[in-house]
Amino acid sequence: MPRKVRRPKVRFIDDERERSLTFSKHRSRIFMAASDLTTLTGVRVVVVLESENESFSSFGTLEADPIIDALLRGDAPTIFCTSEEQKAKITSLQNELFQLEKDKVIEEKVNNDSMMQGKDIKETSRMAKYVFGKIGDLDATELCEMYLELSKIKKDINNRLSGWD
Repeated sequence: MPRKVRRPKVRFIDDERERSLTFSKHRSRIFMAASDLTTLTGVRVVVVLESENESFSSFGTLEADPIIDALLRGDAPTIFCTSEEQKAKITSLQNELFQLEKDKVIEEKVNNDSMMQGKDIKETSRMAKYVFGKIGDLDATELCEMYLELSKIKKDINNRLSGWD
């Protein structure tokens, strides 16, 4: 008997930033799946999404116009005319576009993670106060500690550099 696939509980995402990021990721996956379906089976595909801010994202094969026209008219699509060379070029460009969108989402996530990590370090580390703080915000004891730490770092650098001779 086949196993029933269990999906994690799907629920509305309250945080606007997280919801926007999730939309971008899922949009890329949907478009990639549509592109793959077109490449593998040769079917015509149209996907139209409207985001919260009322902007539209769409994906469609070149021969998607008859599908859209048929939907608007309420009847079946008509025959389309596209050469195999055009289809291959379009599919290649669509795949490239979706890969770029996927890379952008990944880069945004890495940047966001780096910013969050930097923020966490800044909030939790005493040394971060020296790095990110202003000299005017440090008292005499903290300035002395900073001087001692910088002296240790200078000594360590000099020791490492002397090993290169």
